[in-house]
Amino acid sequence: MAHARTTRWINQLKNKGFFRYLGKSVLIIVLVYALLVLLAVLIGKYLVDFNQLFQGMIDRLSDRLVVVLFFLSESFLGLIPVDLFVIWSQKFSHPLPSLVMLGVLSYTGGIVSYGIGDWISRRKRIREFTEKRLENYINFVRKWGGAFIVVAALFPFTPFSMVVIALTLLQYPFRWFLLFAIARICRFALQGVFFFDLLKVDTWIVAFAGAG
Repeated sequence: MAHARTTRWINQLKNKGFFRYLGKSVLIIVLVYALLVLLAVLIGKYLVDFNQLFQGMIDRLSDRLVVVLFFLSESFLGLIPVDLFVIWSQKFSHPLPSLVMLGVLSYTGGIVSYGIGDWISRRKRIREFTEKRLENYINFVRKWGGAFIVVAALFPFTPFSMVVIALTLLQYPFRWFLLFAIARICRFALQGVFFFDLLKVDTWIVAFAGAG
């Protein structure tokens, strides 16, 4: 019975174009990351010492300030790219606990965003304005439900906080949001492990910068 429900759910997502959207979005993300790495290699080779640049930025900011900025960003519209905070976590000899902490804070920030969305939904004029601004996200949540929450939590398609507010305007059940949003914690751990520890992008930049 459970297998039949899962199959039916997957078929519904397929018919609504979810996997087509997912594939296109992942391709765009891969291309953007590849372009950013290429630019980083070229800039690191000819213009900037990334080790000194990032180390200087990290040393100027206290860890407490970084954590507060991150939590505020993840709670209110997610305007600061999370990749900057992932880079910050690399200052520690064992960055994985810091990445998990960022994931938990982002998850908690999502709960705050849910509360903000609930507050907005009770005020007609603010709700109407917000619905116009978040129309695309609302349509995605309406079409794909929890699947889109997981995608938004895992991939940098859009600020997660905005997606949470969008689903709140649709009165999406809080318990299901809490379940699907766990993917947000996984996102930070996976990004840190694969993007830095396994792919060693920073090592590539240094290697290319020293070549020739």
